[in-house]
Amino acid sequence: MPVEFHILLVEDSPSDVLIIRRALAEAGFTHRLSILGDGASAMACLDRLADPSTPADQVPDLVLLDLNLPGPDGGQLLLRIKTDTVLRTIPVVVLTTSGRDEDVWRSYHSGANTFVQKPADFQNYRELALTLRRYWEQLATRPPRRPPEE
Repeated sequence: MPVEFHILLVEDSPSDVLIIRRALAEAGFTHRLSILGDGASAMACLDRLADPSTPADQVPDLVLLDLNLPGPDGGQLLLRIKTDTVLRTIPVVVLTTSGRDEDVWRSYHSGANTFVQKPADFQNYRELALTLRRYWEQLATRPPRRPPEE
């Protein structure tokens, strides 16, 4: 039996959370979705996940990260993930309303795997979810949740 795909969504907009949840479900993404609604709770979660004693099934396979968050913003969270020796292999998709060149550059410079502007309508959210599913669940070879034992 395959290991369940775990998505960590860091998003402060309840309406965006509902849309993303629905789009993932309609795209047939077989997943467990964890949701954090602000930068402070996300930072606390990352601190816990960075502890090597945290069980591997708690480590997400993919992070969907909004940039505009209360508390530490998405850029700070991205840096936290990508500068940590335990967390840095987790793929991060920045999913935000911003299309500013500075945000795109800063996200990639900080280690984002992908930068996507939030779609304007549900159909495009569904297409995005299908693309994420095809790529991250079916095509890409993802890193193990924890380093292999030597």
